[in-house]
Amino acid sequence: MSVFVLTAPQDLKLSAVGAEPWPDRLRSRDDEHWQEDEQTTWPAAAWILDARTRSVVWDLRTVDTRRESNGLRRFSGTVHLPAGTYEAHYASYPASSVSWNGDINISLKEIIRLGRRVKYGGPYVETGLYKQFGLNIEGAGRIASQDDINAAHTAFTASAIATLVPDRHSSTRKGFELTRPTTVEVYAIGELKPDGEFDYGWIMNADTRKRVWSMTYAGTDPAGGAAKNRMAHETLLLKPGHYVAYFVCDDSHSPDDWNNVPATDPEFWGMTLRVADRAARASVKAFEFEPVPQGQTIVSMIGIHDDEMRSAGFALRRPMDVHIYALGEGTSDKMHDYAWIVDEEQHKRVWVMRYDDTEHAGGAEKNRLFDGTVHLAAGNYLAYYHSDDSHSYNDWNGAPPAEERYWGISIFPASGRLNPADVGPFMRTRGAGTNTTLAQLTHMGDDEDARTPLRLTGETRVRILAIGEGRDGDMFDYGWIEDVDGQTVWKMKYGETDPAGGSDKNRVFDGVITLPAGNYVLRFRSDGSHSYNDWNTDPPDDPESWGISVFRLARR
Repeated sequence: MSVFVLTAPQDLKLSAVGAEPWPDRLRSRDDEHWQEDEQTTWPAAAWILDARTRSVVWDLRTVDTRRESNGLRRFSGTVHLPAGTYEAHYASYPASSVSWNGDINISLKEIIRLGRRVKYGGPYVETGLYKQFGLNIEGAGRIASQDDINAAHTAFTASAIATLVPDRHSSTRKGFELTRPTTVEVYAIGELKPDGEFDYGWIMNADTRKRVWSMTYAGTDPAGGAAKNRMAHETLLLKPGHYVAYFVCDDSHSPDDWNNVPATDPEFWGMTLRVADRAARASVKAFEFEPVPQGQTIVSMIGIHDDEMRSAGFALRRPMDVHIYALGEGTSDKMHDYAWIVDEEQHKRVWVMRYDDTEHAGGAEKNRLFDGTVHLAAGNYLAYYHSDDSHSYNDWNGAPPAEERYWGISIFPASGRLNPADVGPFMRTRGAGTNTTLAQLTHMGDDEDARTPLRLTGETRVRILAIGEGRDGDMFDYGWIEDVDGQTVWKMKYGETDPAGGSDKNRVFDGVITLPAGNYVLRFRSDGSHSYNDWNTDPPDDPESWGISVFRLARR
């Protein structure tokens, strides 16, 4: 890019040589081939921008040019421009292939030598035509100083209430408060395709946690250059309230390392929000936004890594609306890193992070977010989080979400303010020796053959909670009860179990039987895989109860 200043209106003399897609590769752009830039995007092009307004004032790709049979496009003529500051751009990506001589050993020494071994290919490279590419501008002007450039950019951003320009493979956000209905101009340039967004932005109402605007492929226009360069330029009427603007970038095709022809305004890759009305702009206030209020959480399990299974207990002394902020990984309507909550006393799931209840969390499409409120009765609860073996905090295999540090689950009062009197100490009801638990074998691992005594002083109605592994009518991890003679008086049978959540092979029996007075033995047996804290697929809703427990029921 070169920036120049014209102190008076004048006709400039321009000569430029660019290149269209190689003639024998031209094909009409359709739904199937829309992104084949080798067929649709000029690999060498020139254009001029008004640096103060960001408007394109001349573009080699849209003016009349002389087309040559070898694919070159030539322009020689004049263009009239008023006084101002202008950016002249030239982008050249003629290589359609890259190869190396010999094998590549990615070591420091080899990286240093790599430049000597790279071979670029493509029609314009192999024929040497790329040597003719260029743009020449003649007129009565001067090269812009840094002060000129800064002044031109300031003219565009002077009315900005938020400017978001994240680094590659990162995200940024900006909170602002509107005290009156305000017309906001959105100017955003990013990387989007029909099947996904990669560098893009959105605006969220921080009071309702709902998005009020999102940058989508369908809602954007071509931004020049590669087909994936897209631009949104529109106005929004926003109500009074608190808002947060986000912009996220993946790890490729960004201002510091384009992998194809950039957009016509590469300097403003990102998002700028402007308010033209001076009085309205003066009333806009900045505010610091955190999706999880600091110091107000009931549960905070964040920064989850690969292959983790975490849990945290909490107790509510009164019914409460709680806000859940959970980040995880999901594809094809299935969650892979996700959270859920279990009623500890009933051993029933009361909330789970389902794919259909989540929204895109920014970054890779598989980053999913649940950001909503649920009602919980007074009682004891266990919050769980399970992750698979890839794409987790600080070890992403795709672009991270916008709020990556919160990967996991956070629970806080929907009001945003925690009253310590509403939250009590977590009390387990399942431990042996409590008033309700008669005998228990839980946290069962692989290859278990466990037993524990069960003594009843009179005929007793008992509740049996047994969670194990079964499939196709057979049980592999299961429990049973024996009398003193070793005879089975109750056994966990597949046909009498229900799905236990998670994988289909997780099975649960939760029922009531009556046993006469006597001495019994509680038993549990497991095979060599899929057990407590060593799951080979999704765990059950209540993994802490993997095994068998017997509870005394109150007399009727």
